[in-house]
Amino acid sequence: MKKIHILFTTLLAAAGLASCDMEKYPYNSIEESLYMTQLDDFKAARYGLYSNYRALTTGGYILNSEMQADDFYATIDYGNYFGSFYRWDIQTGNGDIETMWSAYYSTIARCNYYLDSYARVTSGELTGFDDAALQEINTYAAEAYFTRAFSYYQLAVNFCHPYDASTAANELGVPLQLTYAPTSDNSLYPGRSSLQATYAQIVSDLNEAARLYQNFYAFADGREDRLYYITPDAITALQARVALQMNDYTTAINASTSLINSGTYPLTGDAETYRGIWELDNGEETIWQIYMSNPNELGTANGLYFHGQRIPNAPETQTPSFFPKQPVIDMYDQANDIRFTSFFTQFTYTASTGASGTIWLFDKYPGNPTMGTNSDNYYVNMSKPFRIAEQYLIAAEAYLESGDLSNATNYLNELRSHRITGYSNESFGNAETLRTAIRTERHKELIGEGFRFYDLKRWGMGMDRGNDSQNDDLTFGPGLITGSGLSIPAGDYRFTWPIPQAEMDTNPQLEGQQNPDY
Repeated sequence: MKKIHILFTTLLAAAGLASCDMEKYPYNSIEESLYMTQLDDFKAARYGLYSNYRALTTGGYILNSEMQADDFYATIDYGNYFGSFYRWDIQTGNGDIETMWSAYYSTIARCNYYLDSYARVTSGELTGFDDAALQEINTYAAEAYFTRAFSYYQLAVNFCHPYDASTAANELGVPLQLTYAPTSDNSLYPGRSSLQATYAQIVSDLNEAARLYQNFYAFADGREDRLYYITPDAITALQARVALQMNDYTTAINASTSLINSGTYPLTGDAETYRGIWELDNGEETIWQIYMSNPNELGTANGLYFHGQRIPNAPETQTPSFFPKQPVIDMYDQANDIRFTSFFTQFTYTASTGASGTIWLFDKYPGNPTMGTNSDNYYVNMSKPFRIAEQYLIAAEAYLESGDLSNATNYLNELRSHRITGYSNESFGNAETLRTAIRTERHKELIGEGFRFYDLKRWGMGMDRGNDSQNDDLTFGPGLITGSGLSIPAGDYRFTWPIPQAEMDTNPQLEGQQNPDY
């Protein structure tokens, strides 16, 4: 699937969708019983699921939380990009939060549309499909179950408290809509489930996706191009991530180590190859990569916010919006860690105030050259929702929290040995020292990919930006208590985003179900 045609696309950038949109017909569609009757109909519906991921895995869906965390400072010229998140000014009417809520539910509606039609096939109501067609439809159903699980998981980590098995039955989850039932009767809209039920649904959908994918289908062009498809390995990777979030360490270990031990995704210790993961989207170590191409199949240019709008004839005049704080730079062994030269580049930034200085810019999204035919498309890279490095970190953390320090140390050392030239395996005298090392390594490996904020929340840690800039003259309001000097205690209510006000106003079942303190 080198080309994914944009059929059945959802306008994910549109804000203002409310509860009724959870059951609306996909754009450019007709009523289900008249539409989903042939194999080509199922194929077309499936393409829309993939096209959604270009939005769901780039831009604000990744960077809103990154800028709410502690790694980046706003520059003098940041233009208020992600400003409310950076300041922790989280309000119920926040348009970005409303857009994300709506986009995930619109994607869920698309999955439900497919799965309801799929149920008509499995029940015998829809007939006329030969064995090959049924296998193909089964495969697409697995993708729909996975996508619904992915969407509910993203909703849960944003809009719910961290999972604790002892309290989850009494904590609020998110509204669960599992069928495609368009209605304008708001008395039929779902209220919030329990957090336990929300995660049970995510686990159930992933299990069903895995079951349907037991016999992996080689797609219609005869190639089994794993990189751009939702595969059994992508399902396993999400199962490992979800299990870690749920403190289900046994499942997290089994899932993550099965991917590691398969040998399909070997770690690289070569600096050029590792840089190619980010610059050239070369697919090394990547379990799933979202296909993009110029000009019509692109995600958001993540690198734009770290480099500034590209000016081909005068790159020195570009104005980045965010740059990493000094302790982030200091985390890495600059001489030996191949991640440092892959993630950071020096730049002499002259601000609008006239201040100038050479700083390290975050360069994990440098832009794939094949996507840069004009200035608007520079700094676009294919997103990588699942990489094998995360699975090493999941295995290390899960083994540690299970009390197996030996295996936790082994997986940590294995990852480090492929990232740090000349690395010698380290031993750890106690669990707390090892815990700090694993968390630091996770921070270093996954920086800028949308994990940091949720990790702080999951670990029950506060957020402290530390007021330690590379250059105060280039930082917006150095030391500002809503900026580089911001410190938020663990458990602050804003670690959990509010249910959008438009949703609260539209859905009467949500009365009394807003997150605390909003």
